[in-house]
Amino acid sequence: MKNLLFLLVGLMIFANGHYIYAKTETKAERVDGYFTTEDILFSIFEPKLNKIVQDQYGKEMIVNPIKVEDVAIMQKQTGKDSYNGWYEVKLSILVGEPDGETFTDTVVLEIDAPNIGGTAPRLKSEKVNGLEIKLVKYYKGS
Repeated sequence: MKNLLFLLVGLMIFANGHYIYAKTETKAERVDGYFTTEDILFSIFEPKLNKIVQDQYGKEMIVNPIKVEDVAIMQKQTGKDSYNGWYEVKLSILVGEPDGETFTDTVVLEIDAPNIGGTAPRLKSEKVNGLEIKLVKYYKGS
């Protein structure tokens, strides 16, 4: 009986004890494929682009970027010796529903950050805060 009691107490301690797991370091793997600077831009624009398309169509749509049509830096005088700058990016996108029609739309976005163009100061920090993406024009295709 005494041995059975020790066995049960030992099992309870063993079963409720905390185990230490050694964390193994996983190494990043290179993904084979062809990627462009457009892929980087699209990954930055994607959340805002999805919201813009949803607002235009009034429902959630599948959005696939096709290509960057044009990029321009814009500048506007805001004072005697000061200018404000931003980028305008024109994109072609494929918009559609899972089992429905697809459309080729064109979107012009304004990309603004505190350090873009004009008399804006250069970044002193490696963090980019205040990046804004705004819709300038939206052309629905057929």
